[in-house]
Amino acid sequence: MTIAPAETVRCSAWAHSVGLDPIGSAGSYRGFLLVEVPLPWPRDIGDIPEMAAVRDLLGSRGVRLQALVPAGTSLRAIAYLPPIGERFAGFVRREAEHGPDLVGTVASLLSDPAEASNDGRRDVLVCTHGRRDVCCGSLGTELAVRLDPVTLPEGVRPWRTSHTGGHRFAPTFIVLPEATAWAYADADLIDRVLRRRGETTEVVDRYRGCAGLSSPAVQALECEVLRRVGWRLLDRPRGGSTEPGGHTRLIVEQPGGQSEIWEGHVEPGRRLAVPDCGRPIDEARKFETEWVVRDVHSLA
Repeated sequence: MTIAPAETVRCSAWAHSVGLDPIGSAGSYRGFLLVEVPLPWPRDIGDIPEMAAVRDLLGSRGVRLQALVPAGTSLRAIAYLPPIGERFAGFVRREAEHGPDLVGTVASLLSDPAEASNDGRRDVLVCTHGRRDVCCGSLGTELAVRLDPVTLPEGVRPWRTSHTGGHRFAPTFIVLPEATAWAYADADLIDRVLRRRGETTEVVDRYRGCAGLSSPAVQALECEVLRRVGWRLLDRPRGGSTEPGGHTRLIVEQPGGQSEIWEGHVEPGRRLAVPDCGRPIDEARKFETEWVVRDVHSLA
């Protein structure tokens, strides 16, 4: 599909038309805080008074705040906290009901993280924030309402959530605690990711990256390693770094205490103007840079 400069376009349709690679767009966070908040939501959930207070409490922790469409009569807050250890293998989950004292509930969830423990539950967040982006509001909501908790793997709970970033890749979803973010989603992709079904080569082109890793370059290298070694990578503690000039390293801890080291050269690729949803491309105010990974190899 060719889009003329003066033609209005949905951002997701534009991304599809140019084959925009989503890797490196997941963001990097020290955790996630999920709060059930009744609709309607404003464009910025921080404009909701109680959420603004929570955002102030989070301060500089590096924890991303997400609103959830309530699933029942009682409201919950779910904290995904930094794991113990140098490298990332998934956040640690805590949950509690919240009432009028949301800030107090959140403060309790954030305290004593060593007491937190994973209980096998996973949360799938599908962005449906229509006030923020039309594509997420339409495509994301259509996908979310098709997800039947009965058909999902045991312990998985689907949610409609607020803006996750990357609306140009709508529909998008995040899987927690592993913090993997995905683009151009459909029900089949969600099922493949949750069940680790099929080969990773079939889905990595829709991988936005792991939000527990430190940078877009490290996320891009991890994507190429995921392509090569398969799903087991997402269960291993891992972390990375990038040096000036694009030399990037991913260290993956293996059973028995040994580490596998992957290296590659990561550099910016195409830089494309991104249209505001529903506006012509020649009015674009934002740009998207793709990441190119070369010379990937293992030192082990």
